[in-house]
Formats: sequence, C-alpha cells, structure tokens
Amino acid sequence: MAKISPFAARRFDPRKAALSRVLCPPYDVIAPDEAKVLRQRPVNAIRVELPSGAEGARYRAAAKVWKRWEKDGAVLADEAPSYYVCEETFAKGGQSLRRRGFFAALDVRRKARDIVAHERTLAKPKAERLKLLKALRVNTSPIFGLFKDSDGRARRALAAARRKKPDARGELGGVAYRLWRVNDEKLSRLLESLIASQKILIADGHHRCEVAARYWAASRRAQAQGVLAYFCPEEDSGLVVLPTHRVVAGRGWRERSKVLCRLTPCKSLKVLSARLAASKNPYAYGLFDGDFYLAEPKSPAGCRSGLGVEWLNRVLFTKVSPEDIRYTPDAEKAVSWAISAKASAVLVKPFPAAQIRRAVAAVGLLPPKSTYFYPKVPSGLVFKAA
Repeated sequence: MAKISPFAARRFDPRKAALSRVLCPPYDVIAPDEAKVLRQRPVNAIRVELPSGAEGARYRAAAKVWKRWEKDGAVLADEAPSYYVCEETFAKGGQSLRRRGFFAALDVRRKARDIVAHERTLAKPKAERLKLLKALRVNTSPIFGLFKDSDGRARRALAAARRKKPDARGELGGVAYRLWRVNDEKLSRLLESLIASQKILIADGHHRCEVAARYWAASRRAQAQGVLAYFCPEEDSGLVVLPTHRVVAGRGWRERSKVLCRLTPCKSLKVLSARLAASKNPYAYGLFDGDFYLAEPKSPAGCRSGLGVEWLNRVLFTKVSPEDIRYTPDAEKAVSWAISAKASAVLVKPFPAAQIRRAVAAVGLLPPKSTYFYPKVPSGLVFKAA
C-alpha cells in the first residue's frame, strides 16, 4: 500500500545558527505575536514556511531567501538519502511525555489508495501552499502520518536508533527535539515493510498532502514524487490528540442548542471539563455563553462517527461558515476569546487517536480542525527538495 523512501535532507548548519533559533511552528498555528518575534531572526524557518508580504511577492521573497541560505551555507544538503528519527520530549497534563517518530519521503502518486485523510480541506489554504511550493520547490514542513505498530517492532527500533549521539538537538515552545540520521539497512527494511502493509492515517497536514499530490501531477518532477512526512506509531505512549474547541458568533445556533440538547449548568470551566470528559454521550459538548453548560444532544441526528465535531457540523453549525469559526485546543483561551469577541465557546469532548480511524471508516471525512495533535512537528528540523 503506502510507499516510503529515504531522502537527502536539507538542514540548517548548526555552526551558523543553533537549532532552537531556526525552528518555527507549522504555518497554520503560528500566532501573529509569535510570527513577529521569529521574523526578527535573519535565519529562521518562518521565512519560507510562512513568508510575509503581499500575495505573489511573498512567494518570490521566500525563494530568494532559500537561495541565499543555500549560497551562504546556512542550509546544507546531506550527502546520502537517509531516514531521520526524531524524539520529542514535553510536558502535558502534569506529565513528562516522550514521542518518537521518523521522517521519510511518502510517495504521493497513489495518494487516494495509500493515504487516509480524516478532515475536509479548504480551497484558500491549498491555493496558497501550492503557490509557495511552485516558487520554492521545497517541502518546508511535513505531513504527519500515523501507522499501526501492534507488536511494537517499530517502537523498539526507533528507541534503539537513539543510542548514538544525536545529529541535531533544539527546543521550541517547551518541546525538546533530538534528531538522528539513520542509514541502517535493517531498520530501513523494517520501516518500509510496516508502512507498505497498511494505509497511513493523516494526523496533520491534509492541505499539504493534497497540494503535494497536485504539484507532482502537474510537474512530474522526480523530487516531487515523495512529500516530506513524519510518521509516528498509533500506539506510541507520547501520542497526544487534543480536541479543537470552537469560538463562534451569532445567536441562531445558540438558540437551537437549547432545543436540541439537555443543558446542565456548571459553576466553572473546571467542572464543565470534568463532566464533559465523563459524559457517556459521545456527541456531548461544552458551551460557554456567559455561563457554563454541559450540552448533551437528545438525538444523534444521523451521526455515526461517535465524535462531537460531526454533530456540531451536521446539526448545529449548518448555517455557519468554517472560515467564521475560530479554533484553539486551549479551553481557557477559547473562553477568553469568546468574552473578548462577545461570542460563545463550544468545547469539544476529548477522544483517543484510535477513534479517528473508526470515525473515518464510519462516515468519511470529518469537519476541518477536528483534531489537534500535540506537539506539532515544527518546520526547520529537516527540509526536502520538491
């Protein structure tokens, strides 16, 4: 089924700039204040991941920056194709966690058969990423794919790969990263056979994946056959998926929620969050409308995914455009935004990563921003020519 291959990554030269100084989040989660700080650095991945300026000009500017980095030696090409093992260490929910995965080139020529998407995409972001890709001819950030590792072979192999000194290390936003180049033939065969035996579930990067397939179909460039991808076993103990909460204006949908749901008042966000997580109604959600409520739909209304985002999209937000919804995985931030905007916050019920595959098998694509995998894989660890 899915096919991966090693690739010769382009990487920042640590002698020119520390990795912690050049990393940036993926383009779609960079806050304006964070972007302002990162753009003050002459060498930082944001200059090619999310270039600033007027449309059209910003893509040309990114290409000029990339060429300058190559000429100045800020970015170097590895000598031989490799896989790249990555370890991320971070804190979440009062726990210290560790996630391990690896970077590879994922063949996009048979995308529909090999890759399982779980979210619908939007036209505008795809058009923008395609323009950037055509100008730059570089994958600046990876798609994030999940694969099954029921017997633990991949997890043991990835753990073994880290016994030697890492090729790079850095930190971004409280997450520590370590990277190892891997040319071991045994590990390569194992990873390739595991991926080839199953379909890959996209966790993040739906827009990037669709754009990569379209770019290859139009260009037929050999380098474009494989898109930069980060793979993680679904069973990894550090795999964290957060619900993506919504902040929505308007009154129509709020009035409907009072009719369609049983609303239980909660005295605080903490109480609401606990009750939402414990609710046996799979389509339950939290509502902040000046006060806190646990909302439990009286009927699934034809929903079969077992995920609240399907009910919200299919029943409650039928007259709300996805572009008019603000998203965040932080419940406190959602409430704060709602207060500032005189809007309402809708808090999504948490669910495990394994439930996503079941939901997709039951109903197909889910609404945009249904999930938030944490931490995001940053731009700047590795780049891939396209």
